[in-house]
Amino acid sequence: MQHKRDLLDIIRREAGAAALLSIGQGIRDAGFDPMWRAAMRAPSPAVLLDKWRRMEVFGHSRNRLRIELTGRARASFSRYSVDGHSPPTAPENLLICGLVIALLEEIGCLGLYCEMPGADGAALLIYDKRRFEVPGDGGELATASWEIGWATFAPRPAEAAAPEPPPIALPVSCDARARASIEAVTRLMAADAGRRWKVGELARDCGMSTRSMQRRLGQGGLSFSKLVRAVRVHEACRLLTAGDASITMIGFCAGFSDSAQFSRDFRASTGMKPSAWRAIL
Repeated sequence: MQHKRDLLDIIRREAGAAALLSIGQGIRDAGFDPMWRAAMRAPSPAVLLDKWRRMEVFGHSRNRLRIELTGRARASFSRYSVDGHSPPTAPENLLICGLVIALLEEIGCLGLYCEMPGADGAALLIYDKRRFEVPGDGGELATASWEIGWATFAPRPAEAAAPEPPPIALPVSCDARARASIEAVTRLMAADAGRRWKVGELARDCGMSTRSMQRRLGQGGLSFSKLVRAVRVHEACRLLTAGDASITMIGFCAGFSDSAQFSRDFRASTGMKPSAWRAIL
């Protein structure tokens, strides 16, 4: 922890605050990383920021980001420490601010700008027209909070090679219409398993009312919660097989709320813990 802080202090002192803010732009080249891939699949700023909150819980972050959507195209951010840990430093705050800016632009926020309070409390424009403008080491900035706004949002096209959905065994009594609906719902969820899906949002995105979707799931002997678990466990199995990402990272990418839920649901579905599954593979 201290080593990281020392390194960020050196970057700020030698290269300036703008260099720290710009580090986050490297996220555009991190599509191979399952955690950032999961984050950048977000179809809206609200979903992305919800994933950020959950990512901090999974990582047991000592310093976290308080996020509030203050409008359709604006959000406020503030950094804080938990459990009595030392507060985040200015270089850490600048790094996180730049990373959030890069993620929001990557998912489709256009005309994005960022304001950060100066020492006198007046808002200073530190990012606009895809450029950081901060004189010197940013010592005149109160880095613990900032606001980000954007002109419009144009979501990225869906990935051509989205993850395959889990196979769902349906009863013979399930008619063709219900089968087609269940397949569409499952495919949509599997394309972004890391999202905390809500039943109303899922039905809307599939062009159905909530009641219609629940009725068709019922014809297949399913409930919304059972389908969510099936998709999450299937994605976790895929990631456990595909690479060497940590168990914690896989739980986040598969959409579980925390490590305890991941272990509990995975074991209930497969009969073993994620670590045991990986060991067998």
